[in-house]
Amino acid sequence: MSNYSKRKGIIVSLIISFIILVSISFILKQLEKNSKKEINSSFVLKTSQSILEKNEKENIKINETNDLSWKILISKINLEAPILEGTSQEILKQAVGHFESTSKWNGNVALAAHNRGYQCNFFQELKRLEIGDTIVYQTEQGRRTYNVTWKGYIKETDFSCLKETKENKLTLITCVENVPEYRLCVQAQQIKI
Repeated sequence: MSNYSKRKGIIVSLIISFIILVSISFILKQLEKNSKKEINSSFVLKTSQSILEKNEKENIKINETNDLSWKILISKINLEAPILEGTSQEILKQAVGHFESTSKWNGNVALAAHNRGYQCNFFQELKRLEIGDTIVYQTEQGRRTYNVTWKGYIKETDFSCLKETKENKLTLITCVENVPEYRLCVQAQQIKI
């Protein structure tokens, strides 16, 4: 009988020990999951904050370069639009973009803008321009008047119209509606006064 009692006690102890080990294991796994969630939440929060800070810096950078004296005016199509440096989507969503590889004042000044599908479609009516129409380009250096000398379509991969020129020229580029592989290009020559 005493052996039976000892065995019974050992079995009960083993069962209790097993239950305790399973409970501890379960609790540890829960703690590990929660800490991973906290780590993941912390990582997601830090990443989100980093992205927001980057976007804020980009917006500040864009707004800081928004010189109100840098603009294009085309009376025929009732256009008066600000110009910003660059042709990224962020720039073109808020202004006419300046091709950074071209001059801002002397030689060939090249600009781009959307013509549809966005809130700012500054070059939407560019297709209405004809040879001889007037374009005014203004920077902090002054104001120049140009006459349209050429209008045509170029392939989206054709950047020859951005080449440097000795004469003061203005090159305007926008998409062609429903023809994604082509661009409308308008070039104008400075009027000598």
